[in-house]
Amino acid sequence: MFRKSRTKIVLVFLIVVLLYNEYIVYSLKRWFTWPTIRCDNPSKCLKILLVADPQILGEQYEAHFPRGFLARWDSDRYLEKTFQRAVYHVDPNVIVFLGDIMDEGSISTNEEYRRYLERFHDVFQVHQNVKYIFLPGDNDIGGETEPLSVKKLERFQETFKQPDVIQFQHVEMYKVNRLAYTIPRSESNQRLSQGNKTRIILSHLPLLFVPSGFVQQAVTQIRPHVIFTAHDHKSLHISAETETGEERLAEMLPPGAGPVWHFQLGGGLVHELVVPTCSYRMGVADMGYGAAVIDGNSDTMLYAVLWLPSRFTQLYVYVITLAIACMIIILTLCQHLCSKIKHKLRRITSNTKHWSSV
Repeated sequence: MFRKSRTKIVLVFLIVVLLYNEYIVYSLKRWFTWPTIRCDNPSKCLKILLVADPQILGEQYEAHFPRGFLARWDSDRYLEKTFQRAVYHVDPNVIVFLGDIMDEGSISTNEEYRRYLERFHDVFQVHQNVKYIFLPGDNDIGGETEPLSVKKLERFQETFKQPDVIQFQHVEMYKVNRLAYTIPRSESNQRLSQGNKTRIILSHLPLLFVPSGFVQQAVTQIRPHVIFTAHDHKSLHISAETETGEERLAEMLPPGAGPVWHFQLGGGLVHELVVPTCSYRMGVADMGYGAAVIDGNSDTMLYAVLWLPSRFTQLYVYVITLAIACMIIILTLCQHLCSKIKHKLRRITSNTKHWSSV
């Protein structure tokens, strides 16, 4: 009876840990630490969800079975669960993927690329009435550790067919590619001083944080109000002069239950927000999604990071839990075995005494 009771306790403990790690912890994070940001006037409110460096794991670096299979499976599940909750929480009009969509896109064969793309669409399932924007990163087309080639860039552009300038409501979004040194142009570039649109630069590589002639050209040509970038896997804010691109302020946006950051757009300053990675496999302790709301009435932007639970902590909890469960099971089996041995010894001793008396 005691043995069965102990087995039930172990089983219930394992189920509770499983439910907490796989479901409850994500809901608690969303309920208690993710801030809610919204506009006073929904008619001129643009809600943006920013996804940085998801880096769908590939098959070359994670090749060995079953470790590679389990790593890809667990990483995909983590991305899918967190993304779905982020979409539900923000209810975005636009979802922007800021590059490094695949971890091995720049070195993959066409067949591997097709498989990675299928997994990407399975993880980040398309939601109706939401506009998607895709940027290439160095892991998608090269440009950092692998050389950038026209063939890789064309493959990405063929996969995600979009213009480089996208308009949505009162906002214009410009895809600046620092890897290929391209700056898009539109008719509104010629009449920026007369327009009343909010201009956003989207770039995989940070711009203001690493100034150059190319960055200055992009800033002075587009004169953006906001820049969203990725690549560094950290959460940063940089502000600079709109006219020159000269940096005025650089600061870390700390992880945790973090505040909602309020930015006044215009006024001669451009704000760059570097969005942290959403993948737990990128070698950083803190992951998250960026959430921005642009209010066209007041020319303000609210920004927050939806910080995610640590998957490695969950995996460590699994290891400790299984170790404890195994110890309890082994102890129970040892006690059971000792009990049987003692019972046999008593029978042998009892029979010996009986025959001695005869």
